[in-house]
Amino acid sequence: MDAENLLEAFGNSIEERIKNNLGGVPSDKHADVAEIKNLASEITGHANVYDADKLDKAACLSIDIAPGVRYFNIHIIPESRYNIPRFLLEGMLSTRGSQISTDILPDIDMAMNIVALKEQFVGVEAAFNDAKQGDITFEPSRQTHMRTFCSPFFLCTFGIPADQMEQMDAIANGYFDEWLKLYNNAVELDQATADERQARRAHMAKMVVELDPDRNMVVQVYGEKTIQAIEAALII
Repeated sequence: MDAENLLEAFGNSIEERIKNNLGGVPSDKHADVAEIKNLASEITGHANVYDADKLDKAACLSIDIAPGVRYFNIHIIPESRYNIPRFLLEGMLSTRGSQISTDILPDIDMAMNIVALKEQFVGVEAAFNDAKQGDITFEPSRQTHMRTFCSPFFLCTFGIPADQMEQMDAIANGYFDEWLKLYNNAVELDQATADERQARRAHMAKMVVELDPDRNMVVQVYGEKTIQAIEAALII
């Protein structure tokens, strides 16, 4: 597969697994972003949102930010009443080099629950260590709020060349494998814990939207109304 097609297809393997492994079916809750138009009324992207058992939603976004630059984001949000973390794969893709990150987000106060986190995430930690041993160079996020809200197993790479994209796809699928184990072994939480998780997610979502340094740039391409619709489908 040539570089342009590889970049265009990146992330599709996870979206297929949302359908095949989770039984995801298209949701009608966010039909307003099934086709995304820029301010010139050109269709330059889409967001596919899926319903599945134990999930609030799984959202898969792909939009063109500029010629030859594609932003994608896959965010799986379980119902807060289950002890299932969120799954995230996102990035800015370009033939000149791409930024990609993936994470499994537990929605708990990690400093207070680090022992429980390590016990639950033992497979995730192994996948993290394996990824760090490969050819791809991983770095912390360059954004303070992202470093604040990410898990200890956050993986982020900048300027990754096209010839390493298949390796990165395998790493993302390895993370999904570990997330799927947590999904399949989920237990239901008491109402107070579920409410706390939901409140924490709402706070994180609000901060991510407010502190995103690229938001104004994207609003100039798509308009405030469209960006709010994307945020409602993808984050909130």
